[in-house]
Amino acid sequence: MAAAVLLRLSRSRRALLPLSSLRLQPSALQPQPQTACSSAGRSRLPAFLSFLAAAAAASAGGVAVAHCDSGVDHRVGGKDTTELVVSGERKHVSQEFIDELASFLGDNLTLDYDERCYHGKPQNSFHKAANVPDVVVFPRSQDEVHKTVMTCNKYKVPIVPYGGATSIEGHTLAPHGGVCIDMSLMKKIKSLHVEDMDVVVEPGVGWIELNEYLKPYGLFFPLDPGKSIFLVYLKYNLFTNWPGATIGGMCATRCSGSLAVRYGTMRDNVINLKAVLPNGDIIKTGSRARKSAAGYDLARLIIGSEGTLGVITEVTLRLQKLPSHSVVAMCNFQTIKDAADVAIATMHSGIQVSRVELLDEVQIRAINMANGKNLPEAPTLMFEFIGTEAYALEQTLLVQTIATEHHGTDFVFVEEPDAKEELWKIRKEALWAGFAMKPDHEAMITSRVALESPPRRQSPPAVPPQARRSASPSRRPSRSVSRGRALGAGGEALRSSLPCRSRARQVADDADDAAPASSSPAPAR
Repeated sequence: MAAAVLLRLSRSRRALLPLSSLRLQPSALQPQPQTACSSAGRSRLPAFLSFLAAAAAASAGGVAVAHCDSGVDHRVGGKDTTELVVSGERKHVSQEFIDELASFLGDNLTLDYDERCYHGKPQNSFHKAANVPDVVVFPRSQDEVHKTVMTCNKYKVPIVPYGGATSIEGHTLAPHGGVCIDMSLMKKIKSLHVEDMDVVVEPGVGWIELNEYLKPYGLFFPLDPGKSIFLVYLKYNLFTNWPGATIGGMCATRCSGSLAVRYGTMRDNVINLKAVLPNGDIIKTGSRARKSAAGYDLARLIIGSEGTLGVITEVTLRLQKLPSHSVVAMCNFQTIKDAADVAIATMHSGIQVSRVELLDEVQIRAINMANGKNLPEAPTLMFEFIGTEAYALEQTLLVQTIATEHHGTDFVFVEEPDAKEELWKIRKEALWAGFAMKPDHEAMITSRVALESPPRRQSPPAVPPQARRSASPSRRPSRSVSRGRALGAGGEALRSSLPCRSRARQVADDADDAAPASSSPAPAR
């Protein structure tokens, strides 16, 4: 799923109250001054970083822009909750309930108002919190989760599991108060099976730290829920000990990411999991065996349940081989339909593309305004191909041929790490670059809606690709020329980051430029 920026700069150890202070005082039962979860006493990121969200969010969900005025029509169905504020009154729990939790959680429990407000307010949603948790707990083991759930079941107190808090869809809201179970202390990597390419982890493990752990073994976990925020994290070290999206939260929300086109979503990469059900039962949904036709597929039922069926306490993940080489490509089109046709043709051709991302002309215009670039303001497709160097390059050239047949221009591809990062930054900056166009507005991530296509008018017969190229031999630009044109006249910074290719490859490019146009795809390198 998407990852969004936490507005707190430092997640130092939470202000957990000692047991002596857990006794509810009469003043604690009085309503707090009404507030929208102010951040007093907490250091926050600069305001502009709050606009960052997941890299996949803009294309997967779409972005609508709403004025900051709370009276605006947000153009979505359902109740508008922007005016709701938090009273801070703890009215859902008793002192007896808190004492019972403290008996096995010790100091890993807090009634601090700021901490409860932080856990109950969606940090990157236009909705404000209607309520906050009455208690926030930090279990260290499955046994403590089990006891917490049993206690909540006994006193009929609602539960909200809490992972990395990167959701932009209000998953951490606590409309009925209750207990927030923060899983951040359950972050052990319990076992790694390199030969079987799987790993067993606790739910608080972050996907970034997991991949750092797996890198020396030549493996990786192939989901990437929103890389833009993590570029900021890695480059500027803005977050202290913050894991980003956690494995437990990614399971609960059925996370995906831009690599889903090749590796699937979370449900395709979980072998089994353990969970504590609402009645306190602990279940394991299967074994580590890849092939099993016995019983119900409970893992896929729990994945995406968003905490409604249980609290996930352990996950066994399927791993992939870390690719040895990758190529990133970009191409412009006259219309969105041309770009969509290329994406469809690429998938139907059997080409193993690992990423396909679409930017329309409005997003490109926003990127130009925000970053001083001079990219062609046209629908743009971005691709990534992985594998051996020869295989990745072969797939790239095949896609270039497909793109050319659908009026694609300015096809550019790069292989050097710095150059690939520069190209992907175009996509990763798309959402928050939009504020260059609407600086006084806020972003609102919308849901995808399936629309029925209108009936199409009868089109004239299509011109065969060979005839089209024969009539216009200059339609297919050379790779060396397209590299420069795709960057635009003002793209000097990006152009300088693209190192020259090897002499052998340059000679091959020159030979391609001198050869007459042909309808056959480029040969494999």
